[in-house]
Amino acid sequence: MMCSQCGKDHADDLGELAFRRPDALFALSAEEREHKVRESNDWCVIAGERFFLRALLPLAVAQMNDSYCIGIWVELQPSDFERVCELWRDEGQAGEPPFAVRLANSIANLPETLGLEGLLQLSGPTSRPSVTLSASSHPLAVEQANGISLHRAHEYSVIFA
Repeated sequence: MMCSQCGKDHADDLGELAFRRPDALFALSAEEREHKVRESNDWCVIAGERFFLRALLPLAVAQMNDSYCIGIWVELQPSDFERVCELWRDEGQAGEPPFAVRLANSIANLPETLGLEGLLQLSGPTSRPSVTLSASSHPLAVEQANGISLHRAHEYSVIFA
């Protein structure tokens, strides 16, 4: 589909922005990471005190019948992390109420996103949970609430590249 803002066809080159780990992990030295971190591609625990999950932050795209998803990490309370772990393979996990979280990554070209509040909703044992940001004037929260253009999705993809 042709972009109305720049005239290019972005649909073929939309790579979704994804973060490999929470920012807090990269603030640690190699030695600290070796001794204080337990991690997988889905979760990360730092020093038994900070608990992170990988999730998707969907942004509706006006010109598509789909969302552009940012692969983001969120930090949650220890008791909520334990509950998510209990439900991780449960087919009925989507029925669980959402968990309060904070974004754990800074996204380039936006005002600071680290610490933005939202809700994490489990969706099923074969899919990543999704995050809905709390209503605010932050541009990312506004984009999630109102949707984005195909051009804006492409701008996120460029950050990814």
